[in-house]
Amino acid sequence: MKKKTGLHGIVLMLALSVWAALGTSGCETQRRALGQDHIIAVVADSMLYTMLTPALGAAIERELRTPWPEKIFEITYMPPEQLRSAAVRQNVVMLGTLDGEDKTSEQVRSMLSESMKQRVQNGEAYLFRKDSPWARGQMLLVLAAPTAGDLFDRIEQNADYIFSILREHSLKRTKEVMFSRYEQKDIEDMLLQKYGWTLRVQHDYVVYQEIPEAGFVHLRRTAPERWLFVHWEETDDPSLVTDREWMIKKRNEIGRLFYEDDVVVDTLYTFYEDEIAGRWALVFQGLWENNKRIAGGPLKIFAFYDEETRRAYMIDIAVFAPGKRKEVFMRQLEVMARTFRTAQDLKKTPLSEAD
Repeated sequence: MKKKTGLHGIVLMLALSVWAALGTSGCETQRRALGQDHIIAVVADSMLYTMLTPALGAAIERELRTPWPEKIFEITYMPPEQLRSAAVRQNVVMLGTLDGEDKTSEQVRSMLSESMKQRVQNGEAYLFRKDSPWARGQMLLVLAAPTAGDLFDRIEQNADYIFSILREHSLKRTKEVMFSRYEQKDIEDMLLQKYGWTLRVQHDYVVYQEIPEAGFVHLRRTAPERWLFVHWEETDDPSLVTDREWMIKKRNEIGRLFYEDDVVVDTLYTFYEDEIAGRWALVFQGLWENNKRIAGGPLKIFAFYDEETRRAYMIDIAVFAPGKRKEVFMRQLEVMARTFRTAQDLKKTPLSEAD
């Protein structure tokens, strides 16, 4: 995801040890963070947390329609006395104010250097990050402001930015797990040799369809059903990928030809801008349905243009998993999609380092 920067869009790394917040010397051997990766443990004074709940919820607890809404992240509140328990979680957010007399605010102040506290006081910073402070693979975010009202405003004004930090970390951690043991390099090499592009392929996926004349390759995995297809068209018109109607029309055409008449649901969808392999991309996020099979599920499409090959690309990811949480499968597919690279890209960045 793109990061927005500005006066309040700056992440400062915690320069001081955070072990003092646990009242330890920092000599403990780290173990891997535990718990579900979509749970965000928020540690704060109860009164401060209650006041900030509306802003926190809007920033963090965003929904993915599957078609029933699923929260991408879920907040679980933990009082200051449970900081030790929170310290083993994968995602920890601590809230504090410079004028607060509560225990968490005192801990937050102890974790910030004098220069950091001065920046908070001046309104120049509000968000501080430390990776793996108490457990491996963990991310700690500390949100601070002079007063509770100031902190509410900071969270509300920077909601998208806060969410993007959590989301990027989630995708990074998911990628590490996905490719830590096995990936299908033979498929990756075949795609590169035959089509001039490739992406990292998780275990158990198969090349289900190859239709070169249609610029179409379909990767599939079952139990539950999930798929990723790449479609490309030769064109000298980069604006094609900015055409929202073209994207929906093309996806419905592909669904009719290769997916037993799957169609895009023409309600409850959003478009937004992003990047794929350093290229601007238009992203469609919504639902697919098949009235013949009485089936449907979440769908995301990335459309972008490659100047060197003069191709317009669509990468489509979708899931059919009745009765299961679908966000995790969509996240895994998005990790794969974001590793897309052309042959020219690979001369600059190895596929193993693809974002």
